[in-house]
Amino acid sequence: MLETREPDWAHVAWSVVKVLVVTTALFLASSVADRVLWLFIGSSPDPTAMVYGTAARIANPDKRLLYGWSGGSWLLGRTYTLQGEPRRAGPSTGRTQYKITESVFGSVSAPFLDVPSGSVAKAIDSVESGSDPAQKDQAREIIDALPQTLKTVAVVEFAREMTSEQLMAFNRTHKICGGPDVSYIYDPSFADDSSDPDSMNAVVWNRGMTRHDYMPEVQYQCENEPIPALEEFRRWVGLLDEGDDLYAFELDHGWLTRAAKEGVVYGLLVDGWKLSDVRRLLDDPRVNTIYLTDVAHDISGTR
Repeated sequence: MLETREPDWAHVAWSVVKVLVVTTALFLASSVADRVLWLFIGSSPDPTAMVYGTAARIANPDKRLLYGWSGGSWLLGRTYTLQGEPRRAGPSTGRTQYKITESVFGSVSAPFLDVPSGSVAKAIDSVESGSDPAQKDQAREIIDALPQTLKTVAVVEFAREMTSEQLMAFNRTHKICGGPDVSYIYDPSFADDSSDPDSMNAVVWNRGMTRHDYMPEVQYQCENEPIPALEEFRRWVGLLDEGDDLYAFELDHGWLTRAAKEGVVYGLLVDGWKLSDVRRLLDDPRVNTIYLTDVAHDISGTR
């Protein structure tokens, strides 16, 4: 009969202690290295913020993604937090924090930032080149039935895509000054089950997309804003790498590169305009139709 031996509990305990000590030492070493690395990089841009923070803003026009800040560890992964609220014509309903996490292996997780939702998403999904012009009459009926003093969030679909120069002429006609209440749709959304990938978010660009401390301030020029806005979009796309994981935002390097190269605008997302100002655009043959996504009383009396 074999004799069973009692385990050497002292040896087991000592082994566990050594594992814990080594694990703790490695963690502390990585933390110290992370702090040292931060001293060397100083205010250099956090790529998570530079690439994925901006991509999140592009892919989520249904939200006003305002401030962002970096956190987490550079060696153990990176986290970028965005603060935002739904894009509505009425008063703020409160802000939410959205976290973008990049692992040490480069994969990105961004819950609730993959695709837009609600009426803004539906309107942008409807934008296409050369759609049915009869939609303009329907839009006119809807807008004319509402008080013209209401504030609105709306998507303006062009009859044909415009270059920056054509859009500047359009802006001068209607005294559109650009700024935070005007975003440019550089590429419509895409969905096709027979292709790979089978869907892509629309590319919607606004001057606040690269709102980071280390990014240069873009000098906007009122009616001429489409030129520097496109230049800034192309500059940002030039910072991207084919290895960037944009899947979490249903974007990819090729999709963005093509939109930047073509540089044409398929429509506008206007935010907080008076309904009367939006209505005026329907009389322009360059506008195909307008989709209202939200309206609210303007208690301030200003645009």
